[in-house]
Amino acid sequence: MKILRIEKKVIKMITGLKKGDSCKKKFRELGIPTVTSLYVLEVLCYMRKHARHIPENSAIHDHNTRQKTDLHIHTCRTASLQKSVINTGIRLFNHLPIELKHILEPKQFKRKLKLHLLNHPLYSLKEFFEVKINK
Repeated sequence: MKILRIEKKVIKMITGLKKGDSCKKKFRELGIPTVTSLYVLEVLCYMRKHARHIPENSAIHDHNTRQKTDLHIHTCRTASLQKSVINTGIRLFNHLPIELKHILEPKQFKRKLKLHLLNHPLYSLKEFFEVKINK
């Protein structure tokens, strides 16, 4: 959060925004990703690269559910494992729009995901899960 605050201060200095003004629009206009967006981008690129090693829900059970093609999230007893990069990455990957999930080419996936994140600047991971995805 400290880095994000510094990043926001720099954007405000560059653009001349006042102390209480929102920076999200300026991040979008300048094409600068937030620190959180960069984290999401790197984690999802890692997941795209290694998704074939993680089973889908359909491999775990035979129920015909809407989430059968989602990656299976491992059950964990500790909070540190629940918040691990792998589990967070699986949750992020499962929340992606369908058209992004089905891109197999890593460079194309990264390019389209970066555009998506530039259009929706993130201040927290919670925002990523709250954004209504265009389908």
